[in-house]
Amino acid sequence: MIDKKKKILKNLVCPNCFKELNLFSDKLICGHCPKEYPLIDKRPFLLDESGRGFKESSNDILINKLKIFFKKYPLIFNLFFYVFGASLVGKSPKKAIEGIGSHKLILNLGSGIRKIREDVINIDFYPFNNVDLIADISHLPFKDNSIEAVINEFVLEHIKEPEKVIAEIYRVLRPGGLIYLTAPFLVSFHSSPDDYCRWSKNGLKELMKEFQADEIGIRSGPTASLLSILNGWLALVLSFGSKTIQQVLLMFLTILTSPFKVLDYFLSKLPNAENIALGFYYLGRKKVEVTRGQPPRQQA
Repeated sequence: MIDKKKKILKNLVCPNCFKELNLFSDKLICGHCPKEYPLIDKRPFLLDESGRGFKESSNDILINKLKIFFKKYPLIFNLFFYVFGASLVGKSPKKAIEGIGSHKLILNLGSGIRKIREDVINIDFYPFNNVDLIADISHLPFKDNSIEAVINEFVLEHIKEPEKVIAEIYRVLRPGGLIYLTAPFLVSFHSSPDDYCRWSKNGLKELMKEFQADEIGIRSGPTASLLSILNGWLALVLSFGSKTIQQVLLMFLTILTSPFKVLDYFLSKLPNAENIALGFYYLGRKKVEVTRGQPPRQQA
């Protein structure tokens, strides 16, 4: 297995000017502009601020505080994620990248604590466990045409301008490089740290129009969508206006109704299930020919 830390440091560039970064003791220094970036716990912090936190005014702040707490314990968090989270059907990111060797550069943008594969570079704005690089995914610190594959799972809805992330993915992917992305369609509000967007299947196609699509399918099905809305409705009605009670009830109902999501393994295969699905996956590649209206960012 190639040393992931060495692979990261070898391929990083300054996100301010896109010039080479040099390692000096516990920090990375750009030789072109005056920017310096610290290494904290041996991980590069390429943000001016390492974490934005969650809005205290958010109507699901209690849920998010619990998420942050349990993300300190990956085994427990992953158990809750797979048992009580949304049903996951269709192609997985691990399956999508199985033909790509470990010596290649693969990025997981907005990874959180999840490890898809040991060689995949996890990038997030918050220094969770298993995050390898703290950076802004709408301003990636990599050269044009340098990345073999990019994974981005249910992150775009939390970005104010998701088109910027897509443009950056396009820029850093090599021609023919792979993109695996998932995005929500019918799901209730969930801030991490905020929540802005949703996409139908056709909307996702439009968002990814600069890429060559290989597959687009349901990633989380109709039952997960139904329970997301129904549990939120029940928690709202039974909380009598209390935000705290509403969030506690929502967590309880999510756990209570989670066994029903097994239905999605069957329902997701039915005609028109995509019309009421919770979310979709997109698997595609950067076109070999340059088709964008603007030239790529210059490195020289």
